[in-house]
Amino acid sequence: MSVRFAASGASIRDSHKRAISSLYVPSLFFGIPGHAAFLLLPLCIIEIGGSPSAAAAVIGFKGLGMMLCDIPGGKIASKIGNKLTMQVAAMVVGLAFLAYSFCDSVILFWLVAFIHGCGSSTFLVGRMSFLASNYPVNQRGRIIAMIAGSLRLTALLGPLAGGLLIEFIEFKNTFMICSVMFFMGVFCMFRSQVLENSSETELRGTSTIDVVKDYQNIFMTAGVAAVVFMLMRAARTVLIPIIGESYNLDPSAIGLIVSLSALIDVLLFYPAGMAMDKYGRRSTAVPSSILFTLGLLGLATANSFISLLCWAVFLGIANGLSTGIVMTLGTDHAPVGRRGEFLGVWRLITDSGSTLGPLAVSGLLIFWPLSIAALSVGGLCGIGSYLIFKHVDETIKDGKEGA
Repeated sequence: MSVRFAASGASIRDSHKRAISSLYVPSLFFGIPGHAAFLLLPLCIIEIGGSPSAAAAVIGFKGLGMMLCDIPGGKIASKIGNKLTMQVAAMVVGLAFLAYSFCDSVILFWLVAFIHGCGSSTFLVGRMSFLASNYPVNQRGRIIAMIAGSLRLTALLGPLAGGLLIEFIEFKNTFMICSVMFFMGVFCMFRSQVLENSSETELRGTSTIDVVKDYQNIFMTAGVAAVVFMLMRAARTVLIPIIGESYNLDPSAIGLIVSLSALIDVLLFYPAGMAMDKYGRRSTAVPSSILFTLGLLGLATANSFISLLCWAVFLGIANGLSTGIVMTLGTDHAPVGRRGEFLGVWRLITDSGSTLGPLAVSGLLIFWPLSIAALSVGGLCGIGSYLIFKHVDETIKDGKEGA
C-alpha cells in the first residue's frame, strides 16, 4: 500500500524505513557514478587526444548545465511532481552516462556533460522539494544528514571504483556500468511507496520572479548563509592540496591528509542531523561557521605535514558539523505550493557559492602569496559567520525532537 506521511506524526524510525528505497539507496546508486565522473571524464578526454584544458572544461560544462537548469528544474518539479521529476532527471543522467561510452570527440563530451548537468540539477531540486513535502520539520535534519552522509561516502568510493574499473574494463564499459547504476536507482524510486503530498498541487504555476520578490528576505539572509557555507567548503577543498604542494609534500601525504579530514567529516554526519532536529538549525550552523573561519585562518599558518594535518582535521570537524545545513535551511524555508520555484532559486544561489570559492582563491593567488590568500578567505568567511549568527532565524521554534 502506498503512503503519505509528511503530516502523519510518523516516528523517525518509520521515516528512515520509508526513505530507504526512495532516498538512501538511490543516493548510493547515483552518488558512486556521479563522483566517479569527476575522474572518468577528464581522463577519458585526454585518452582520446584532448588537451588538459579541454579535460578541465568538461567539468565546467557539467557545472554550467547545473546552474542553467536550477530554476527550470524547480518549475518542472512544480508541474509534474517531485517524485516523477527525480525519476525522469535520473534517467536523463543515466542516458548521459550511456552516451559517454559512445563519444569519440571532445565536442560530444562537452555536449553530453552539459545535458548531464541539466539532469543532475533537476534531480537535486526535485529531491529537495520531495524532502520538504514528505518529511516533518523536526525529522528533516536527520533524513537530510543521512543523504549528505551517503554523498560523503560515495565521494570516497566513486573515484576509487572508477579508477579500478578503467584499469580492467576501460572507459566505454565503465561508463555503461555507471549508466546501469543510475537506472537501478530509478527502479528503487519507482518501487518506493512514498507518494506526493497532495497539498503541493494547490499553488502551482507561480512565476519565479514572484517567488524571488515574495521571499527576498529569506534569500538575503538564509540564502547568503548558504552561499557562505558553500564558499567555505569549496575554499577548504582547494586550499589544502595547494598548501601541501607549496611545502613539497608528496602526493601520497597530501592524499592522506585529505582522507583523514574526510573521515572525520563522515563520522559526524548523523550527530549533526540529530543536533539540528533536537536543538535547532542554529545549533550546528553557527558553531560550524565559526570553526570553518578559524580553520581557514589556521591554514595560513600551516608549514609542515603535522600542522596541515591538524588544520585539515579541524576543518573536517567543521564540515561534518555543517552536514546537511544548506539543504535543510532550503527545505525548511520553502513555502507550501511554491516549493519547486523557491528551491530552484535556492539551488542557483548555492551553486554560485560552490563556484565562487575556487574563483576567489584563484583570484587572490594572482595578487598575494598563499598565506595571505588563505587569511583573506578566512577573513571573508568570518564576515559570513557573523551574518549567520546575526541574521539567520531558527526554523524549529519549539526545539522538540521528532517522535
